[in-house]
This record gives sequence, structure tokens and C-alpha cells, in this order.
Amino acid sequence: MLQGLEVVHSGPLPKAHVPIVLPVPSGSVKVMPRWAEEDEVSKWRVKYRMYDGQLDPNGEGGPPWTELELRYFTRELPLSGLESGHIHHFKVAIETPDGWSGWSDAVDCEPPLPTPPGKCAAVYAIVQDDSSVSIRWTKPLDFAIATPGQKILRYRILVSWPPGAGEDPDGNYREIKIEKDTDNHLVTDLRSLTDYYFQVAAQNVAGWGEYSDPSPPVNVVPPVPMTLGSPTLRRATHHSVVIQWQHPPLSDVPVESFRFRYTSSSDWSHDVVEIKDVAANLSQYVIQGLRPGMIYIFQVRALNRFGMGIWSESSIPIRTMDGGRPSKIVNLTAPHIHKSFIRLQWPPVEECGYEVTGHLLRFAHTPDMEGAVEAVPAVIRDGSFDYCDVRHLRKKTYYFQVAAVNKIGMADWSEAAVVDMTPALEDAKTPALKDGS
Repeated sequence: MLQGLEVVHSGPLPKAHVPIVLPVPSGSVKVMPRWAEEDEVSKWRVKYRMYDGQLDPNGEGGPPWTELELRYFTRELPLSGLESGHIHHFKVAIETPDGWSGWSDAVDCEPPLPTPPGKCAAVYAIVQDDSSVSIRWTKPLDFAIATPGQKILRYRILVSWPPGAGEDPDGNYREIKIEKDTDNHLVTDLRSLTDYYFQVAAQNVAGWGEYSDPSPPVNVVPPVPMTLGSPTLRRATHHSVVIQWQHPPLSDVPVESFRFRYTSSSDWSHDVVEIKDVAANLSQYVIQGLRPGMIYIFQVRALNRFGMGIWSESSIPIRTMDGGRPSKIVNLTAPHIHKSFIRLQWPPVEECGYEVTGHLLRFAHTPDMEGAVEAVPAVIRDGSFDYCDVRHLRKKTYYFQVAAVNKIGMADWSEAAVVDMTPALEDAKTPALKDGS
């Protein structure tokens, strides 16, 4: 044996081991070469072609081979785009420090036909408005999409709902076809107060896949009235204000009533009063029961058979009139005059912010009210008038005045009502009193 000389092999190197070739859906295979670690493989090659049904795959000639070269660390090679349902032949060769091996014997494998897409994940639905829902889904796992010309072609959506009263129990669904590969769609023409369920199925060249599981029930927003504009206010008094507002646009669901609320707080945190059941045909309303000298803000909303709209933005603040003494009594008359007593009568006074707590009466025998006598009368409200009876009068001419009192103070005295109790007029009323009665 010669020492110090490199041994040179003559002739071709042995063939490589036949590879493992596995079919994978769809129209694809996986090629796995085989070698031992001590072979010190640095590269390997694979070539493949479709079997023409005539030539020996290990012989010469025939259709051309498609050949690829890869590094040693790639031990699995997926090949896609192969024609499904036809036998293909595969060979490998490896490169070692001694050079390239011969091509292995051919291994045949038939890429499987495509299958329908897998089942989509459950649909995720988001309500958009009172008649539409946006739905999204995850595309199904579909090996056919790896093959050119075999991608998902279209989707269909199944919309179902429980049958209502008088509806056909077999007609409570509809299908929507989407002629593109997508993962979302806007479903329209839905009814409020109905539970809808959504399912999705995909189609490729192999057919339709299975419908997804139903989504959780989705109920579109009821068509409650829209949010109204801020109300306007005018004619503030001590206890009231006139509120005006704009009606919402006409719709198939008419407004049934309006509501107001008001507060003297700036952030609606306290002192909130709500007024309900304001007629739907009104566009202005007098709000009573306010306190004098207070600043209020107001809001309005509309109601229909589906529910209430959102409260409007707050109005511009308005201040009620400051409270004061009652107004001066006017039209004081004596409609009933008898021999020893009379009845004084007058319209109720304007309270000016505070409740009238009493009245004062005074009378004298001269127009200048000199030496007038004051008393606290028992005043009674009778319809649209207040009155009091004055008894034990003498046969003289009297001048009467009345004033109202509240927590702020006493009003000005009324103009004097003249009553002549002399004998000549005991049983008669003066023309002036008759006119004023």
C-alpha cells in the first residue's frame, strides 16, 4: 500500500438512497431525502416530472425533469402546483466530499385531488345601526389555496332567526353569496328586536365547505328616535319658562311622546326633575314649578314604541325672575252689600316668586285714609276670585283697601273701594259698584 498518496476513486459514485415522498393536500407532495451523518452531505438535488404512462422512469428520454438544488439542512421539501390525480416521479442526488452521487431510483407519488375548504371559525358580528350588522370571520384552513387556480372562489352567509308570530317556521333564513375571497361583509335589511344568527361557508374548485358554527345571537339597535337638538327657552317668570324644540324627521316609527328634564346644577349631579308624557303634537310647552332667582338648564328627548332617544345637549342656561313682594291687588269691588256687612272681592295677585301667606285690610271714612283701621281678614279662594266678608259696619261711607303678604313683605295697598252704608242706600248698590262687580 502506497503511503502519502491520495487515493483517487475511479468511476461514478453510488446512487443516493431513494427519498421518502408523501402526498399532502392539495396538489402537493413532501420530499424527504435520506443519508447518514457520516456521509457529510453539503447539498442535495431533487428532480421530478409527471409520468407519461409509457417510459421507464429510471431510463433515458421522456419529458424533461424539473430540477432543484438545496443545502444539507433542508431535510423536508414541500412541492406544490403539481397536477392533482396524476402520478409523478421523484429522484434525489447528494453531494459529499467525494462529489455528487448518482441519481436515486425513481419514487412515484400521486398528488391528491383538492378537497372543499375547511370549516370557518365562528363569525364575529358587530351591530352597525338599526338595520345592519358587520360580520367577520377567519378564513378556513385550505390546502388548495397553495395551488395556483385553486384558491377560495366565493363565500356564502347564512342568516337565520327564530320565526315570529304568523311566520313560516321553514322560511326564517336567507343566504347571501359573496363572489370574492374576503373575510368580512356588511349584512343589511335586518329588523330590530329580532335575534339573528350568522354562519359562513367557503367554496373552492372542489366545492363548498361546511358552514361555521352559528354566531351568538345579535339584535340590531331598535330604531329609537334620533337625538334632538338643544331646546330653546323664553318668557321666564318666577316659576315657569316656555320650552321649544324641533321634532325628529318623519319615519316609519312615529314619535309617541316627549320628555324633558331640568336642573339647577351645572353637571346634572343633583336637583334633577323630569317631566314625562308630553304630547307628540306639541313643539312648545310651559314648564311650571321652578324656583325664583335660579339658573336652570334643560334637555329633551323623544320616545316611540321601541324606546327612548338619547337626551339632547343642554340648553343655554336661563334664570328665572327674582322673587319679591306680591303684586298690588287690582279691581277690588264689593259685589254683595247688606245692612250690616259686605263682601269684598278681587282677582288673585301675582305671587312674584313666593307664596302669599296672608292679607291685610284697612278702612277709613275719608278718601285720604286718615285714621284707618287695620285688620287681618279671613280670605277665601272661590274659583278665579279671592274674597272676604266685613261685618258689623255702621251706616257710614267706607273706604276699603287690601294688600297681600308673602315672606318678602307686604304689597302696596290696593286702590280704595268705596261702600256707602247710609240708610238711603241700605238695600242698593251704587252704579259704580255694579259696573265693577
